[in-house]
Amino acid sequence: MAKVGVFFRQLASVHPRFGTPAFAILAAGVWTAVLTLTGTFEQLLTYVVFVGWAFYALAAASIFVYRKRQTSPMTYRVPGYPWTPAAFIAIVALFVLNTIVHQPLRAAIGIAIVLSGVPAYFAWRKWPSGADAPVRVSRRP
Repeated sequence: MAKVGVFFRQLASVHPRFGTPAFAILAAGVWTAVLTLTGTFEQLLTYVVFVGWAFYALAAASIFVYRKRQTSPMTYRVPGYPWTPAAFIAIVALFVLNTIVHQPLRAAIGIAIVLSGVPAYFAWRKWPSGADAPVRVSRRP
């Protein structure tokens, strides 16, 4: 996102000597520290696992869309298709619903964290960010 100008530009930079996204790693470390100070491990785990499983189900559901749109010969197979991905989605839906029922506040916080990215994304798209400026990428010799 930083490379295309919809996030802090500095996060797209790569260290000239080591070829790593050093600033992005530092920013992720700082954000992790902030998160650890705001809640217990169990709370953070619930947010991450709840949202993560929801996105795993969406990723699995995408196989149905790709199969429907496919125009070329099939280059991959899913064992037991369509029952295997459908069963996975159903089981994940039960996990997600279980969290919503038994820990509604944590589920709501997890969803709110994810949804907070939507207005941030649209705000970044409106502000001039120098998206046309080259991103500093260097390869180690």
